[in-house]
Amino acid sequence: MDGFMPGDLSHVLERISQITSRFDSVAVPQAGNVPGAATSRDFQAAMDKVQGLTPAITKAAQANGLDPRLVQAVVEAESGGNPSATSDKGAMRLMPLMPQTAHDMGLTDPYDPAQNLEGGSRYLRSMIDKFGDLPLAIAAYNAGPGAVTKAHGIPPYPETQHYVKHVLDLYREHLGQ
Repeated sequence: MDGFMPGDLSHVLERISQITSRFDSVAVPQAGNVPGAATSRDFQAAMDKVQGLTPAITKAAQANGLDPRLVQAVVEAESGGNPSATSDKGAMRLMPLMPQTAHDMGLTDPYDPAQNLEGGSRYLRSMIDKFGDLPLAIAAYNAGPGAVTKAHGIPPYPETQHYVKHVLDLYREHLGQ
């Protein structure tokens, strides 16, 4: 985790706990209540895909000074390991990258898993460097850095608030807490 965050692991876990507790009241639809939502079988298939990406995730994360478990949490939250996924807003992912961001990160094929993980990790690293705070960086990754700057914190968008909590919860799980 060199270059990732200052302090020891207990500091990181305490900070994640502080941030995620602020979002405990955010309503999250349950899979059984949402038409077309993933089933537990779909979820397991997605997790199997993510596990198969571990070497590429580790390489991209380490190349950008990130904890691979954080990158894995973003991949799980965003695409469930589907390298062909595209959001309704046009983000291409394993890690979501808008076409302009993918271009700015130097990707020639944002759907190529290795390129996408490298570009997404580099972009996440740039958001951590810009905001100096993991939850704000995750919010900026989701809503854009302008939205975080304008809100002077995590934007008041339910989608972004849920996203930050979800990614941090997944990350905490990967840390073994």
